[in-house]
Amino acid sequence: MNDHRRPQNDRPLPRQSGIRRRNFLAGSLAAGAVAFARTQAWAQNGATVPQACVPPIPPGQPVSFTPSTGGPVRVRKSAFELSAPEITRLKNAYAALRDLTKQKPDDPRGWFHQGQVHCWYCSGALDGLWGQEIHGGWWFLPWHRAYLFFHEQILGALIGDPTFALPYWDWDTPGRDRFPFDVYGQPGDTGNPLFDPTRGVGPNDRIPARFVGTTAMKNVLNSRTFADFGGSSDQEIGMGNLEGGPHGAVHVWTTDPTVDFNNPKPDMGVLASAAFDPVFFAHHANIDRIWDKWNKADPTQHTNPTNSVWLQQGFFFYDQSPNWTYISNDQMLAPELLSYNYQTPQTSAGPGPIASAAAAAPAVRLAQRLSAPVVELHQGAAPKALTPEPMTVQTTIPPQGREKLTASATAGAAPPTVILRIEGVEIPADRGALVNVFLNRPDATAASGPDDPGYVGTIAVVASQAPGGVGHKHPVIRNFSFDITGKLAASLGSDNNVAVTLVPATGTGKKPAAVNLSYSRVYIATRQ
Repeated sequence: MNDHRRPQNDRPLPRQSGIRRRNFLAGSLAAGAVAFARTQAWAQNGATVPQACVPPIPPGQPVSFTPSTGGPVRVRKSAFELSAPEITRLKNAYAALRDLTKQKPDDPRGWFHQGQVHCWYCSGALDGLWGQEIHGGWWFLPWHRAYLFFHEQILGALIGDPTFALPYWDWDTPGRDRFPFDVYGQPGDTGNPLFDPTRGVGPNDRIPARFVGTTAMKNVLNSRTFADFGGSSDQEIGMGNLEGGPHGAVHVWTTDPTVDFNNPKPDMGVLASAAFDPVFFAHHANIDRIWDKWNKADPTQHTNPTNSVWLQQGFFFYDQSPNWTYISNDQMLAPELLSYNYQTPQTSAGPGPIASAAAAAPAVRLAQRLSAPVVELHQGAAPKALTPEPMTVQTTIPPQGREKLTASATAGAAPPTVILRIEGVEIPADRGALVNVFLNRPDATAASGPDDPGYVGTIAVVASQAPGGVGHKHPVIRNFSFDITGKLAASLGSDNNVAVTLVPATGTGKKPAAVNLSYSRVYIATRQ
């Protein structure tokens, strides 16, 4: 919810990034500022598919967020560990949220408008209007932290309980790679205010280990920088490992246990409608918990950006009053600053960091590995469309980077950070895609996953808008960065050439029926 007006205490306004967006007021006026919850959605097999998601016009100048002092610290627990009274409290809060939409459709705190907030920030609805895009880069984690905070405050206020805390769905905890039915409703439990009819999973379904298993989570938690873990900046926009891996997979899995990104299904399987399912907030509470866990695992290395652009970036939300409120990233660097924390799951702590990322791939010359067609793609070349078949792209290490790698190997020193960049990944807004990326493994297939020694990461794009609707559908463009330092040193041998294999897949390791994705550039760079 961006706005050009300053908050009352004159804090700096959000920086206008290069990602496409619509000014809040301009978007509101273009939408007529009169179509609220009664008219902004159409039903699709029980889903809430927004046609427009421009938020209500704020009543006046925004106020700056002021952290509370002296109040209770809210404790977020695993959804699998809630007591019976805590489950009842959660249901009562969401029942009140739904009732508010029925009684006061224009109230920005109600269930429908709360869902629209996410729609507005994720490429918008079918009318083609949207705010600042917060996916695919370094705004992803802080924006969602703020979103959950204000949502939690609203729920607590509606039931008069300042200790109310959202639960988290810890799908990364061993044995919890399943849906929390006991809390969020068994299939057909329409009387449960936490129920959503669009969920496609059953009691026997499990999230594929390639996304949330021990190896996959180690790859995420072992990210050395915030750019790799949580996304990179305006100068090198890229999706982080957490967003591109388990985050997107769990979204899609909830509506489709085959995890077919190319066949999106609302609610959770489409970003514009995802927040209309209450489990969205438990899913993202876990994303927020993993961010906190990553920070605390290595406080000296796992640090948030110190760039003033990131720290001073702010966002606007309606709070529980409801006041139009401005909060900036430097006010939410840790959960404790917002008076909440996470109770550790009362079971296995899950995977820890990888001891060494360089120990995986054997040193085999590239010339001995090529068994698939190789495509050379240079800067300025026309976008290349993927098909369901794997595609191998040949690139090279920059001379300076090669010299640094050679020098570090000779001296027995730590190698420089080497980054694989895949830029200009473009996909229709009503489609998603899942592409696994391998280094010097041109024989990789859809069945290959995180346990393969050449695996470096995943391109995961969740559909922004629902298919089959009417209105403008703009393409979504994402960039991806992967730290390949260890794997490159282990697999390069004496060759300067590097084979990057892009393998479209479903979440269950099968070849997809179709792919609607193109990319513009694949190259290797070094990071200072």
